[in-house]
Amino acid sequence: MAVETDKRVLVAIPAYNEEATIRDVIARVRASVPQFDLLVVDDGSEDQTAQILIELEVITARHVCNMGYGRAIQTAIKYSMRCGYDVLITLDADGQHQPEQLQAIFEEFVRSDWDVLIGSRRLGRRDSAGVPLGRRIGISLFSTLVRLTTGKRIHDTSSGLKVIGRTVFEPLTYWHFVDFHAEAIVYLLRQGYSVGEFPVTVERRTKGRSMYSTISHFKYPLKTALMVLLGMVQASLTRRKR
Repeated sequence: MAVETDKRVLVAIPAYNEEATIRDVIARVRASVPQFDLLVVDDGSEDQTAQILIELEVITARHVCNMGYGRAIQTAIKYSMRCGYDVLITLDADGQHQPEQLQAIFEEFVRSDWDVLIGSRRLGRRDSAGVPLGRRIGISLFSTLVRLTTGKRIHDTSSGLKVIGRTVFEPLTYWHFVDFHAEAIVYLLRQGYSVGEFPVTVERRTKGRSMYSTISHFKYPLKTALMVLLGMVQASLTRRKR
């Protein structure tokens, strides 16, 4: 049964040098959820991404230089706050997420009244075909780290597909989240906000360049562990507003 709601919803796509995929992603979002507004956060792209966005007449927030994924997401959150949106849905620009699943995850978000609902590639499945070994290890490590620090199991902490409610817009602007993944989840859970998962499927990246290099598979876990610890400290210093 479809969920009826009057919530204002914004779909935000952070993009950095995604000229090969951004056109198709935008077309699929517009076709799948035409009732939702669309924003692209161009994080200082140096290719033809900006020109494509102009051609497609997409509302765009552009960073003058590359500021990183966390800043791009916070730009989308601040835009949502300023424009009075009730819900923000984020998805990646690389074509791995399927916009056709946005309606289903949004309806579950509304039905179960989550503060944040994550589109999980790992929930209820063990098939890791096509996922690099380093990435699989990282996913398991971050999931364990979140469980140890919050008591809650989140299977896919690094998913870029998230539904974020207005209840956490302001808290998520208090601190600079580098990746907006495990550290943001720990930060919210330790403040008592609800974070859930919804099973989704993803497509393998076939175009463009991933932000994960061979070296990053070693550096990223160390950085994330440090950010999780800082997230715990920040949560203890930040009083939740009810």
